[in-house]
Amino acid sequence: MTRTHLSPSGLDINYRWMTAVSRLVCRAVIGDLLDVAGTEKVPARGGLLVVSNHVGAADPPIVGAYMPRRDLYFMAKSDYFHSPLTRFFIVGYHAFPVVRGSADRAALRQAVGLMRQGHAVLVYPEGHRSPDGVLQRPHPGAGFLARRAGVPILPVGIWGTERALPLGSIRPRHAPVHVRFGRAAPLPPEDPGGPRRSNQEVSDLLMQRIAEVLPSSRRGIFDGTTDYRAVTPPLA
Repeated sequence: MTRTHLSPSGLDINYRWMTAVSRLVCRAVIGDLLDVAGTEKVPARGGLLVVSNHVGAADPPIVGAYMPRRDLYFMAKSDYFHSPLTRFFIVGYHAFPVVRGSADRAALRQAVGLMRQGHAVLVYPEGHRSPDGVLQRPHPGAGFLARRAGVPILPVGIWGTERALPLGSIRPRHAPVHVRFGRAAPLPPEDPGGPRRSNQEVSDLLMQRIAEVLPSSRRGIFDGTTDYRAVTPPLA
């Protein structure tokens, strides 16, 4: 598969007009039912790993539209890059391909490189949309990125997009959508006397941070009362 070459820049005109169009569509379709909070917590500059839950197809464009910095990049399923038309739009929206369900080293290197250059990268630790709107056990890849990049982690919670743009539908609906930006913070330091954390353990930690910015009904196995470690994580 041919890799997408991005030109990291906070002055990307394509991305700016695409996010502006996304905001316009949100205002036209969702209107006053769109609730965004916490944007003041987003660091204005510097490498950043943005981790979010995933419940609807509209999640990436909405988060990108309301993220208060214009150097956000997305890891997107490689299947989306097969169509020239789809590819044009998602590359313009700062997306680059990742082969889902595999340890895609090229995508991981690209993500780490972007963050080390001072940009923000958004990933979905679950790897796919939640089938019931609540948090699922994540893949270990997000944990690998968090450890390798060494940048602050920004949790984002989003819900309602599964009703605003239901699975299999191309017609958006007027439904409440909520976006919550949490507070960015680095990973806690390792215990010098204890075993080193695994990538899976770090991914689970990222999900706990996402759970903190979601309503309790959306936290699933990360509700603080369930032993999420008893749930088998996805492969790779």
